[in-house]
Amino acid sequence: MLNIIKIEAYKRNNVLILIGLFVFFLILYTFLDFEGNTNYSLMTDAFGIGIVSIHIIINIVIALLSSIMVTFSIINYNLTKVEPRGSNAIPFFTFIFGLLTFGCTGCVVAFFSAIGIAFSPIILPQGNLLWKIAALLLVVLGFIWIMYSIEHTTCKPKKNKE
Repeated sequence: MLNIIKIEAYKRNNVLILIGLFVFFLILYTFLDFEGNTNYSLMTDAFGIGIVSIHIIINIVIALLSSIMVTFSIINYNLTKVEPRGSNAIPFFTFIFGLLTFGCTGCVVAFFSAIGIAFSPIILPQGNLLWKIAALLLVVLGFIWIMYSIEHTTCKPKKNKE
């Protein structure tokens, strides 16, 4: 099934969905960098160009994997009417994870304290790079799961009316 979906992914509409999702996810993770560290210029001054480059590369990888997961899930659903479990939730949860950890820490503390959860955030070195690596690992595991789920879809693809 995965091979059929890879072929379908090259169709114009699916390429546009993939590009749109990639841009959307990249903007989200760049936003989280800016929420936690103001901007890349200040991050470079504080941590050096190497750490900032790693942040940007991880943002690109997370955005790419998330956009592929969602696009392939959409194609799979259009072909089989069966959605792989967790396909659209995984990118959402990694964004929430990013927001809770390496994003706007002050906002998160205020939100949690409003619903009765009290804690003090620990600021990790290199602009919370460790949390971003954890988010990347979460996305990679989700990507592997979704590709496995799609490959082992039990429904037969519907025939296109072309």
